[in-house]
Amino acid sequence: MKLGTHPLALILTTTRLIPARFDGYAVGPVVLVRPGTSAALLAHEITHVRQFWRCWGLNGLLYQVSRRWRLRFELEAYRAQLAVTGPLPALLFAGMLASNYDLDLTQEEAYRLLTA
Repeated sequence: MKLGTHPLALILTTTRLIPARFDGYAVGPVVLVRPGTSAALLAHEITHVRQFWRCWGLNGLLYQVSRRWRLRFELEAYRAQLAVTGPLPALLFAGMLASNYDLDLTQEEAYRLLTA
């Protein structure tokens, strides 16, 4: 396990603590990432940490109970990721939004929201 810091977060590089379907995962001010994580994915996860601080730690609860808040949080995080990668992966990210977050969106709707 490797430890890193960011002004807003504690970053742990690990293979053990992250749920299998994720390459990065933010829990409050702690970001868990797999070795070799891209700067783009780190930008996504740091955005979730910013949301944690901005919402006084209530973002996890809001994320779990409200699709509207979950969509808002993920759109912000994917847009931060796109700011690093450029626009090419937008369709891929839209597909992830449409299928991985229980948001009841089509890929086309997610793409439109991401690129608006």
